[in-house]
Amino acid sequence: MADTQKVYRPWPAEPPTYQHANSEDIQKVTHNKEWNYSLFDCCSPASLCLTSCCLPCLAFGKTQARVQDPKLEGYSSVNGDCMIFTFLSFGYAQWIYQCIKRGEMRQKYGIEGSCCGDCCVTFCCSCCALVQEEKEAELRTRPDLAGYQMAPQMEFSQK
Repeated sequence: MADTQKVYRPWPAEPPTYQHANSEDIQKVTHNKEWNYSLFDCCSPASLCLTSCCLPCLAFGKTQARVQDPKLEGYSSVNGDCMIFTFLSFGYAQWIYQCIKRGEMRQKYGIEGSCCGDCCVTFCCSCCALVQEEKEAELRTRPDLAGYQMAPQMEFSQK
């Protein structure tokens, strides 16, 4: 049985199996219409909280990279989203970009909410929202919760 604890953690060592996808506990996590983590669940883990408060562009960039590629292959801590976030933060306009990306994340994972709610959260509690978004993306993209995934195809080298 897959570990369905809602704890921010690195990728599990075991590969996913088809049985994992059929568990009711897993369905409750991956198809939840609400955020699995509260907005005020932002102090744990402390490292993510610290990164979100002191270097929010790095936390934002990592979350956006995780949404695009859950395995974070080729991930760079300073990426395009991080640079845009940093540039916009000079005029305290980064919350607008974060609001847009938060809405896209809600739509992708089927989380209920509104644009108005996203605006309020990202404007008033930007750091807490960054932690919530990163933990949510990590939880919903875990290989053991995503179910069966086809093995990579064999590749032939071109010499």
